[in-house]
Amino acid sequence: MATRTRSWLPPSLGAGLLWLVLSSCSAPPEPGQSQTKVDDCLRNVNLDRLPALLNHCDAVVEAFPEHPQPRNERALLLKLAGEPQEACRDSLKAAALVQEGKHPVDALMRDEIDLRRRNCIRLTTDRAAAAPSAAAADAPAEPGRD
Repeated sequence: MATRTRSWLPPSLGAGLLWLVLSSCSAPPEPGQSQTKVDDCLRNVNLDRLPALLNHCDAVVEAFPEHPQPRNERALLLKLAGEPQEACRDSLKAAALVQEGKHPVDALMRDEIDLRRRNCIRLTTDRAAAAPSAAAADAPAEPGRD
């Protein structure tokens, strides 16, 4: 008959404790350094707190003005807030920062930024195509059409 040893911790509790220990192992920031991280914009997203999230994300963008990730994340929040022009402004800036190459981004982030950039270009092009042109506004009306 095989003897069975019993673990003194249930696996879920052990995994939780391991996560707690590992997540608390980060060193405190150096004096004068911010605890803001480049990927902080989308931490703990709750749409009921969207204005506060945007304020926090503004601070992240300010802390990392030359990094494309915070602008890309703020673009998503701005889109959710119903501000597509502001979102596109951030998306286009994020794409320009990727092109500059000062801060490497992974392939998934690069694709996401490029997708948002292309959507912004398409939206502005579609909107411009749907608007009446100045030439059409100045053209004389056709006979029989008022």
